[in-house]
Amino acid sequence: DTEVERNMLMEDVYPELKDHCRRAGKDFQVVDMRWGVRDEFTDDHQTTDLCMQELKLCQQLSIGVSFVTFYGSKYGYRPPPRCIPKPEFDELLLQLS
Repeated sequence: DTEVERNMLMEDVYPELKDHCRRAGKDFQVVDMRWGVRDEFTDDHQTTDLCMQELKLCQQLSIGVSFVTFYGSKYGYRPPPRCIPKPEFDELLLQLS
């Protein structure tokens, strides 16, 4: 998990970046795609859709860099897709029968 790294970013790095940007007349905002996703979105397999909507919003509102990502090799939960195209679903059903 990246909890330690994320906490360090929130406590140490982001405040300095925010101050640096403010001094340059810019705005710095953090959107963490995994914190604050409500249970109803998770239960309905909407996490990926919600994150993609947030990315699009960042791109629409930003006048510069709109997205920076950090990847890790976290084990554990991977949400299933909310929708499966019919041909792919039919193939899955065929494999199960």
